[in-house]
Amino acid sequence: MDALAHADRRPLKVLMLGWELPPAITGGLGVACEGLLRGIGALGGIGVDFLLPASPGIRGDYPAAVRIVELDGCEDPRVGARAQGAYIAYREKAARYAAATLRALPGLGDFDLIHAHDWLTFEAALAIKRATGRPLVVHVHSTEHDRAGEHRTNPVIAELERLGMQAADRIVAVSRYTGHGLVRNYGQSADRIDVVYNAGRSRQADPPPATTPADGCVCFIGRITEQKGPEAFVEAALRIRERVPDARFEMAGDGNLLPLMRSLVRALGLSEAFSFPGFIDREEVTRLLARSRVLVMPSLSEPFGLVALEAIEAGVPVVLSRNCGLAERVPSAICVDPDDIDAIADAAIGLLTDPARARARALAAAREAADLDWTRSAAALKQVYGVALDTATRQRIPLATC
Repeated sequence: MDALAHADRRPLKVLMLGWELPPAITGGLGVACEGLLRGIGALGGIGVDFLLPASPGIRGDYPAAVRIVELDGCEDPRVGARAQGAYIAYREKAARYAAATLRALPGLGDFDLIHAHDWLTFEAALAIKRATGRPLVVHVHSTEHDRAGEHRTNPVIAELERLGMQAADRIVAVSRYTGHGLVRNYGQSADRIDVVYNAGRSRQADPPPATTPADGCVCFIGRITEQKGPEAFVEAALRIRERVPDARFEMAGDGNLLPLMRSLVRALGLSEAFSFPGFIDREEVTRLLARSRVLVMPSLSEPFGLVALEAIEAGVPVVLSRNCGLAERVPSAICVDPDDIDAIADAAIGLLTDPARARARALAAAREAADLDWTRSAAALKQVYGVALDTATRQRIPLATC
């Protein structure tokens, strides 16, 4: 019997565990969750309770099928006791989030399935699965191996990620690149992993802008951490300036390497050509892309690359790391080894000095990215839910005895 057959009688009810939603975001996770929620609402047949820490300013215009449940008690009352972003602070946040979800559970009503996004929710997901026996889907947008690299991986976070995946009835990865990492780094079986790609802000009926600004910048948008390759961007900028003397650069974002990048820019004599606007919100991202000639994403590991997709939608040609999941769906994008500074610089220079080539690349990428739509992502996710429910049902059926 089809595990989704009961959807003919009532919508499938999903308890979804997340960490953030726009406008209060720190990166792409909240943006992806928002897109999925809107896609689920457009698709129909699924109701979602989305649980996240209480946060000011969350917009209330989600589809009727989506209920946003803000949990109190997730923040540490000892504000300022630890440095923002420190591992211990986030680990304690995850524990408080798990406790808050269990307190909220009795008032939420029945649900069919648990869907947890990234490691900060996995402790809660494991506790809810133990308490209710409901099947679990874990959604991997990024892993500790992506964020920290092979030599700086926090073993406690990596183990929690592994436990969450091991307990899951299905695992969702945001790209094949991410799925391969789950097999390689976490020992997961490939046949338990489904790829559901992210999508852009909206399907665009019109083509991207016909031109990019002649005096525009080369931009980097993202966390300024080891994962995102900011040092490669700065070093490539030096080579770019040697051949395109009027090139300008913007590095938007915040992170532990920001002070070092400012120092490196000064040491290389690039201060007049560089600006550091800090963390920028989604509207500011739109404005930055509107004044950009090229976006460079030299990440050491980029599970998907939502900012690059936004650039493509805005008509900005992109230079991507070959370790970027988005490239699987946008094969015309220029991809380079993130450690090859000359290749990064040459790719950007080619786009800056040949507007016709840059325009052709931008149009081809936009055509390829047009199929990335949140409603389609939601439809793929609904299929994953069906498999998870089938898997859980089979596991509960006792074996026949002679």
